[in-house]
Amino acid sequence: MHIRNARTRYMRWLLVARDLSPHTVRAYGGDLAGFERHLGPRAEVDEVDGDTLVSFLEMQKEAGLSPASLRRRASALRGFCRWLLSEGVLETDPWSGTGITFGRSQRLPRVLAAHELDRLLAFLRATAGVGQPGESPASIRKRPHESTTLLAVALMLATGVRVHEVVGIKCEDVDLPSRSIRLLGKGRRERHVYLTNDWITDLVGAYMEARSSLASHPYLLFNLRLEPLTPSAMRSRLAKAAAAAGLPGHITPHMLRHTAATQLIEAGVDIRYIQRLLGHASLSTTEIYTHVSDGALKRVVSSADVLGRFA
Repeated sequence: MHIRNARTRYMRWLLVARDLSPHTVRAYGGDLAGFERHLGPRAEVDEVDGDTLVSFLEMQKEAGLSPASLRRRASALRGFCRWLLSEGVLETDPWSGTGITFGRSQRLPRVLAAHELDRLLAFLRATAGVGQPGESPASIRKRPHESTTLLAVALMLATGVRVHEVVGIKCEDVDLPSRSIRLLGKGRRERHVYLTNDWITDLVGAYMEARSSLASHPYLLFNLRLEPLTPSAMRSRLAKAAAAAGLPGHITPHMLRHTAATQLIEAGVDIRYIQRLLGHASLSTTEIYTHVSDGALKRVVSSADVLGRFA
């Protein structure tokens, strides 16, 4: 079997049989496409062996890929080889005995400073014409595009949701009386996040009332054509809004997620609650935020004032 045919079959199997997010499936597809180019599209599957896998990953490392990207490529290839083995295409696992390991990247998440958050939210409120709690739905009907961007950003900052989670919210998932939103996150794990104050609760309610006469699909957020908002469109909206607000650098939805988690750490929220809020399967994933919050560390150490006890 040609490697291209095997990869195509495997990607179809991943979409149907594995409980992975669309983002992960796309990433694995790109990794395996790179491996196919390394071998050549006419290569046979039985050419896949330990030496081939090692040489491919060594080339990727020499190209400057980070340890995190290398680990993901290795994970994609391991899954592919296990599938080939289970399908009887390969007789032995080519990963056996390779012993490939990669160092851990120490890059910390990028976060927005408090003054940058203030500037971004002030700009979004002004462009949407939305001010204080109790804003009437009429203003949202006049500027639905700007109001959608404001609401999405506010939800990501308040709850730490991923961009594909915020655009995936359906109207039926929103429970305004209990101020909660049901989410279906990575690995199709269900969790709830909460609307933390009157302003965002009123904004969600006003937006839902306005959209009821505009959009007919079940999703909360919509685009200019009144169709469901997509993750890529939301990334573009945020980048443009941040640039227009005068924020430096390229601002992404994941930065808002990192910022939300860091704000909670600095507010003293237990990391186990933050793990549940963010939908992390492992606490070790959440622990990276404990390395970000230098401000909280400085306050705690200063209040302890160990040396001052002996002065």
